Amino acid sequence: MKKQKGMVELHEELVIEIMTRLPPKSLIRFRCLCKSWKAIFSTSVFIRMHLNRVKENQYNDMQHLILTSAYRLQSIKHQVCGGTTASDLDFPLKYPLLKRFPNHRIKVLGSCNGLLCVSVPRKTLILWNPSIKEFKKLPLSYPLHSDMQLQDSFGFGYDPSTNDYKVVRFANRYKRVNFPRPPAEIYSLKSNTWKSIQSFSVSTVFEDSLPGTLVGGVLYWNALCFGKPRQGLLPLVTGRWILGFDLALDKFETLFPPKKGYACTLGTIGGCLSVAQKLEGGSIGMWKLDPQQGWIKVMTIMGANPLPYLVPICVMKKGQLLITYTENWLYKVKGFKTSEFELYDPVKSTFRKLQVGGMRKCTQAIPYTQSLVSPNAIGLD
Repeated sequence: MKKQKGMVELHEELVIEIMTRLPPKSLIRFRCLCKSWKAIFSTSVFIRMHLNRVKENQYNDMQHLILTSAYRLQSIKHQVCGGTTASDLDFPLKYPLLKRFPNHRIKVLGSCNGLLCVSVPRKTLILWNPSIKEFKKLPLSYPLHSDMQLQDSFGFGYDPSTNDYKVVRFANRYKRVNFPRPPAEIYSLKSNTWKSIQSFSVSTVFEDSLPGTLVGGVLYWNALCFGKPRQGLLPLVTGRWILGFDLALDKFETLFPPKKGYACTLGTIGGCLSVAQKLEGGSIGMWKLDPQQGWIKVMTIMGANPLPYLVPICVMKKGQLLITYTENWLYKVKGFKTSEFELYDPVKSTFRKLQVGGMRKCTQAIPYTQSLVSPNAIGLD
């Protein structure tokens, strides 16, 4: 970079240190100003440095929530306690009209390092980074089901041991019985291929419609175990557990929730797997999984919405818990319901609705970290 009169020349290391603190939108603009900057900002070293810097501070402006709203995706800054406004994201693909296909909708299947895995009904899966406006269509071993009631279960995450992003897909239980399809398979972005996961039990059914929760290279889902159906009766639920899949080892693991027999939803707190369980008396207990100590109770929530399942999203800077609600498969009804966001104060045991301006009918909320990671560059460095 040529030094102009009246300008102070900065060392490249200092420039890089400053730039790693800026949002991707600014860095993309700066690429056009200087060829050397464009070269630096495109290297895997800088992209990794920028991502690590963003993840160091969970309260910065590059931490967002992605809201799914039928055929719209919106974004909000989730660390704004007093209220915020949702902004529409420019989705890169066209999709069917809601009026023609009322039961079809786009769905975010996971978020990791700035990449979103999104299913587009009647079309495909994509990996998309809305911060840099890059996406990649994924090949499919068999088509996606268009009806959201019969969609497969998914998980998306990063395997640091191979620098690879992976998608896990479980066939809908109806498909497993009626069609010759693998019950579970995994996609590698590096190889751009799918392979079957042989060790998956075909009798496993997922309790809710939430995608897998990623913690430390392992994806987790709520799972149900059914007994043999009796004549004329539905099979009984005989057990609940948490199913994990290690992305590095390609192996399943199982663990029981803190309170056996109680339904729960999964999330993350402080980088640990968290569980919210409905208990007797209408209270909700929250635990986090410590690698050494096991389940540690974080708080007891009183007065939460009794019907939908509470989904913890994140802990705010002032210690409040940001939550939303989802409906368990037992309570599914046709149509969409507007999700509510609430802030729970564990000190005062009070709820306060978070006002979100411009938000459409939201069916899903996924934490998202802005980054420079490209879905088209993995495996090329």
